[in-house]
Amino acid sequence: MKGFYNFMRFSFGWIFRLLYPVKIMGNKNNVPKDGKVVLISNHLTFREIPFLVAKFPGYRHFLAKKEFQKKRFVAWFFTRMGAFFVDRNNMDIGTVRTGLGYLKSNEGIAMFPEGTRNRTDESIQAVKGGAAMFAIKGQAPLVPVIFQRKLKPFRRTCVYVGEPIDLTEFYGKKFDASQMEQASKIIGSKMEEYKASIDDYEANKRWKKKNKIAVKVDAKNDEADSGQENEAALGGEDNQ
Repeated sequence: MKGFYNFMRFSFGWIFRLLYPVKIMGNKNNVPKDGKVVLISNHLTFREIPFLVAKFPGYRHFLAKKEFQKKRFVAWFFTRMGAFFVDRNNMDIGTVRTGLGYLKSNEGIAMFPEGTRNRTDESIQAVKGGAAMFAIKGQAPLVPVIFQRKLKPFRRTCVYVGEPIDLTEFYGKKFDASQMEQASKIIGSKMEEYKASIDDYEANKRWKKKNKIAVKVDAKNDEADSGQENEAALGGEDNQ
């Protein structure tokens, strides 16, 4: 499966270089090439899947909806890619064990925590509990990749690679529905934060200001009562 995954990564890579100009912001190195990780993303079109395969080195098992199993070629493709399947309305114990098994084996998984594609707009939808559950029970870093808008040929799109979302406060505790809801809200809040950063970058044409924005930094001592202005880079790299 890894051989087929790497072949598709190479193939998808050329497609995105030629057709989909993308500016990657944040820190691409937040996604480890090796080792366990829960890679999450907002979901606007089917193109996010090949993008994540193409742009981030390493091998990850994608969590795909079970409906794909009814389509012969799609089921074959995802199986060869090493994906595992889920009932989006009722995640069964088999899916949980499979995902945690990959993490225990020091392999990564990738998923869309909103549970379905956002077909109405480009905002972040409510986050379901699966991502939190895998990251906490698997004690794996959870890294968000946020798309500014739908990927379309020859239209530049910004993609933000965020810092790993810290859920260590939930490690070793009883993980019930309340804990899942709380952790999922943390994930959703971070995803919305990174989406807002991209929207601000585009709306205010930050690239014309040397990719810098002014952010308020509170004084850390008693001698300064008011906030100060500090220049912080919101840069990135163009990937085509």
